[in-house]
Amino acid sequence: MPSISPRFRFLNVRPWAALSVAVVAAQAVASGVAVGTSASGSLFGHGSGPYLPPHVVSAVIGLGLLALTPRLWRGTRAAVPLTVGGLVALAAVSAAGGGYGEAAIETCLASLLVLGRGGFAIGCRNRPRMPMVCAAIGAWGAAYCALLAAPLVSGGAGHTLGRVLHHSLVHPLRIGSAARLNGDWTSVIEALIVCAALTSALALRSLVRPAAGVNRHFELEERAARAIIDRHGRDSLSPFVLRPDKALAFAAGGVLSYRLIGATAIVSSDPVAPEAAAPAVLERFMAVAHQRGWRVVVWGASGRHLEEYRRLGLRAVCAGEEAFVDPQKFTLEGRPVRKLRQSVNRVARRGWQVEVREGRQIDAALESEIDALEADWRSRQRHLLGFAMGMGGFESEVRAEDLYVLARSPEGELGAVMRFVEHCGNLSLATMRRARETPNGLNEALVARALTLARERGVGQVSLNYAGLAHLVRNQPARSRARRRLIRAAMAPLCARFQMERLVRFNDKFSPEWRPRYLVYESRATLPIAIVRVLQAEGYLPERSVRDAPQSSRALPRPLAGSPRAKEVG
Repeated sequence: MPSISPRFRFLNVRPWAALSVAVVAAQAVASGVAVGTSASGSLFGHGSGPYLPPHVVSAVIGLGLLALTPRLWRGTRAAVPLTVGGLVALAAVSAAGGGYGEAAIETCLASLLVLGRGGFAIGCRNRPRMPMVCAAIGAWGAAYCALLAAPLVSGGAGHTLGRVLHHSLVHPLRIGSAARLNGDWTSVIEALIVCAALTSALALRSLVRPAAGVNRHFELEERAARAIIDRHGRDSLSPFVLRPDKALAFAAGGVLSYRLIGATAIVSSDPVAPEAAAPAVLERFMAVAHQRGWRVVVWGASGRHLEEYRRLGLRAVCAGEEAFVDPQKFTLEGRPVRKLRQSVNRVARRGWQVEVREGRQIDAALESEIDALEADWRSRQRHLLGFAMGMGGFESEVRAEDLYVLARSPEGELGAVMRFVEHCGNLSLATMRRARETPNGLNEALVARALTLARERGVGQVSLNYAGLAHLVRNQPARSRARRRLIRAAMAPLCARFQMERLVRFNDKFSPEWRPRYLVYESRATLPIAIVRVLQAEGYLPERSVRDAPQSSRALPRPLAGSPRAKEVG
């Protein structure tokens, strides 16, 4: 979708059009119900016969327009002609009833929608849910049959079955005379009409719903993405693009991965692409996503492409920081790392042995030990967290270039495993697993051993953990004691829930460089739902099951392997 210059953002017609249509539709529904019930308490009004009065038709149209207003707010293109048709029909009903002022307003609103239709660029599925359509047709058919039978039920003179059928063909909306109906039968007709109106509104809404998606990728796509990542994946989050429950999108020689939750496509970190091509990959994907009726959020974006993202009309907010360590500067000597050195020495004094293996050195026996530790660890976890910075709840895939740091107890049992994935000569911490009983400081000892080996091998940088909102935890005001207390009080529930302070304290032991990570979103109006969707993807909020789009005739491959958990301190 083409971006709008900031100086012309006030010309955005979508929210104003949606609000205006909502007001007109709500007024039509309210007035239609009020006219019918004010005198007799019946939807049909006092003394009306078995037919659909104008105020009932107006209420039904208004209900359909209300169903379309959320899609107008989103900018769904297909909702515009449907809304214009509804407004024209509503204006005709209003004019027939003598409401020329209301008809003029509804006609003008329809005209303005036609003129501003260029501002509605979001696509949709363009296909309603057939069960809902069938239910609506059945409900209207039942309501019409009830209207057809109304003269017979009312017991009026001369209302034979043949006469009723004759009038039903000549006057479809007025069957028989205007005799007063039996109260119970009127209630049945009203209930059927209300049911038909509601199901019609739901069927109309399903017509303009976003397209479904597939939250997985094919084996051929994974091989193509793996080649791109091996060549251009310099970001610490690039290896996690291949998480099996993410779909892949290719463009401009690059790739990005995303997960669809609701109508929001959550892109996992920056696209992996040749130099300066990442924004082009995101731009192409946004165009496709908008055609399908999706909004786009980038979670865990770095600061390298923020200016290009802003040129695409996107916004960004810092969501946390990631700790990077330069192995060439890492040392266990000196007073600043005294506590870290003590932790490493304490683990060694207790008889624990720390060793490092490459993925190519993992044999079947050791892999079985790692799998057993993984199964025991998972049995103690309520939820598996992580999205952009982890591989989720999937089986481990041993890759030759990855590093495994292992800790064995004095009895020789495997007590902890730490895995670092390799990408373009750098390392990124992927998983940390520990047995039930391990000494304090074991994680510190494993990380220190990995950093020492990385220094010996000339590794450029090692990414440790991402800490959400770490910039707020670390950068508290130094002078204002009141502000510090206020920030701590506000952050306390978040720190307890998201382990922010714990991660910050752990990472600070290695004197890292903190680099911000961003949440990139489309507009301020979409920011709240973007935050909710990201928390669902990360596992902090429950996620509704997403029904995938129908697949082509080619068979899906077996589930692709990956690393089992987000980065965290165990």
